Amino acid sequence: MTMMKSKISLLITGLVLANKNRYWYFLTIFILILTACGDAGGQNAGVTTLICANLTASGGVDKAAVAQFNRTHPDVRIEVRDYLDEDGFSGKDRLMTEIAAGKIPDIIDLGRSPSSFCLLPYQVLARKGYLEDLWPYIDNDPELGRESVLEAPLKAAEVNGGLYVLFDEFIINTLTGAEGVVGDRSGWSLSELQDVFASMPEGSTILPYHYRKMEVFAYMMRMNLDGYVDWETGRCSFDCENFRDALQFVNSFPDEVPYGEDLVPELLERMRHGKQMLWAEPIRTVMDMQFISALLGSGDRISFVGYPSADGGNGSSFFPQRKLAMSSACRDKEAAWAFLREMLLPKYDRKAIIAGEGPVCIPINREDYDTVRMVSQSPDFVPKKTGFAYSAFSTDVVWVEYHSATDEEWAQYDGLINSITKIDVYDSHIYNIVWEAAGAYFAGDKTLDETIRLIENRVGLYVNENR
Repeated sequence: MTMMKSKISLLITGLVLANKNRYWYFLTIFILILTACGDAGGQNAGVTTLICANLTASGGVDKAAVAQFNRTHPDVRIEVRDYLDEDGFSGKDRLMTEIAAGKIPDIIDLGRSPSSFCLLPYQVLARKGYLEDLWPYIDNDPELGRESVLEAPLKAAEVNGGLYVLFDEFIINTLTGAEGVVGDRSGWSLSELQDVFASMPEGSTILPYHYRKMEVFAYMMRMNLDGYVDWETGRCSFDCENFRDALQFVNSFPDEVPYGEDLVPELLERMRHGKQMLWAEPIRTVMDMQFISALLGSGDRISFVGYPSADGGNGSSFFPQRKLAMSSACRDKEAAWAFLREMLLPKYDRKAIIAGEGPVCIPINREDYDTVRMVSQSPDFVPKKTGFAYSAFSTDVVWVEYHSATDEEWAQYDGLINSITKIDVYDSHIYNIVWEAAGAYFAGDKTLDETIRLIENRVGLYVNENR
């Protein structure tokens, strides 16, 4: 670099002596050349830096994967930028403000935990053109293509036919009941749920009897709120019988319940004797079906009835774990895709799964999914008998005897995945508006009509500002 600068200096001197009138013209040109030489030889010479916005304190951007990518791609550096406040909570408002101002990260973590309400409104971002459609990248990737992934979860995540989010694993949020009680169905309306409950023994509960309004609202409402919004026209339809019935149903649950050791015997007793209609825990593996059947005390085939919806359709949804998107303004889309595609590649082999080192949730990669299926149906791998109690200190335990998954069990599990059309990546802003407005109704401070009008107005304003 020193030698280069010396030569350029001599050249400038010569030019000045030869033709003083052209001095400033050539001086400008060579200053630009000198600057470029300095940049090329610096620490970031030839390296593209991509900003990856992280919204989640734990379980968001996989920083170990970022470090590995940076080691193996010397021409690209991914820099993780945390959008977290001092307490470690999501700083999504700051990120949204920067995006609106044109300061858009190249890769974006959409947030992970439903309980922290930190999810970015990715549907809004996609409709406004801030995110990149990833289907063409999958379709044109020589190692991928749609046949290499479970398509149903990704189709459920589409916005107007485009795929704007990727994830490597997911769980299924659903309500499960004994088929002999709830029937062989994959969805129902609220009135159908209540009709089934009316046939239950006296003293029964729909869900675990310690569930409060907060839990019931979160599970039941968050997946259905978008159904009351038309993003094309900006109109909301919360003022309808279905939504009114849903709020009244949530209001039938207590605000608070006592919690402690005294709950455990009754909870287990209700499950053993068929006095709890539904189980609300998510589905991760095919063995969860055997677990739930034992807990419900029926020994019967279980039915994934899901959460009630206005049209009585499929009431289950996919809940992705880590969710990443590429911005449409990304500075190097090929480099960003080289990082994102790792989420879709196979990660597990048979030995690892048998050793208990397989996926915790359902893998999106089809090869991994098929390997999990083969292992679960193999006599070489049967989970140990396990005990379940709501408290670690309880001696009152339900014991679950596992067996290798049967063809019928796997067909039901596989059929559940392929039947789901909803994704549980909701607009947390709409959720918060509805929950806050409904609070006054639940407390008895506002009528149902007043609450509906408030929700219509506030959600309507938000939708029309963001569509």
